[in-house]
Amino acid sequence: MQAFLQALHLPTAGLHAASRSGYLLVRDAGILIGLAGLEVHGSVGLLRSVAVDPRYRSRGLAAQLVTQAIGYARQFHLTDLYLLTTTAQSYFPRFGFVAVPRSAAPAALHASEELQGACPASAILMHLSLETPMTQTAQPELHRTGPFLAALRDLPALPLEFRLDGEPLVPAGYHVTEVKAVSIESMDCGGRANAWRETVIQLMDGTAAEAERGFMTTQKFLGIYDRVAARVPVHAGAEVRVEYGNVRTPALQFHVNAVNVQAERVIVDLRRPGVMCKASGASSSAGECCGPSEPRGVALGVLPASAEPLPLA
Repeated sequence: MQAFLQALHLPTAGLHAASRSGYLLVRDAGILIGLAGLEVHGSVGLLRSVAVDPRYRSRGLAAQLVTQAIGYARQFHLTDLYLLTTTAQSYFPRFGFVAVPRSAAPAALHASEELQGACPASAILMHLSLETPMTQTAQPELHRTGPFLAALRDLPALPLEFRLDGEPLVPAGYHVTEVKAVSIESMDCGGRANAWRETVIQLMDGTAAEAERGFMTTQKFLGIYDRVAARVPVHAGAEVRVEYGNVRTPALQFHVNAVNVQAERVIVDLRRPGVMCKASGASSSAGECCGPSEPRGVALGVLPASAEPLPLA
């Protein structure tokens, strides 16, 4: 690691000085091509030595390293993550980091050799809050298209992330590939006809270069939606679903659970799809759902218009 960092003109002092520290390593045919370090100082962490071999840049490796390091910091229940940079101040905001004065560094962080002089005085200190409390938008029906979009329109142009069970689901650089206005007609097992509308917003992974540029903003997301809605009859009362999948996981349509706002990002909290027996939910008489009784006659009408694990010492 030391030779790799020295070749890239990055500081090596204190590589293993922290009592709890670890490094994510990326190798190609056994050769080190990228790394990122995480030092733990009490309840705060220092992201350091994020580096990728120049021959392997623009492939999204740095973004993957940073994202995974942030994930480890959350697993370790750290409250804040800091870094020092002389050349990448414009890169890290896509992950939620913001520049802060050196005086804002907590006392615990001063134990790091990077703050003690390994990094030059001109290095910019950047901060990412990892605390989980968020402000949830006061929208009672975020599962519907109109309230969901209204919640986003009330917010500033911040990076828009989609998460499942508190963990990132859709990576940085995603595309909004399609907005579908779907009309559904069905008959349940109790012989009842049902009809409803859905708005399905389909997301797809972007390229490695797009991942490097970070998450789409709320403003861009709404701009794409509005262009579609100008030509497709999307209904405000329709249920909204977010569809996502990739080459590793099958595409699923997730429900919107909440929209949460942090200082550096907006997070759409999703929940997994499920199934229910509509006949059972609509009937109070036992046995009517999926039972042997004769269904009532109904007519269906027309609906109205990889990196290595991070070892910690």
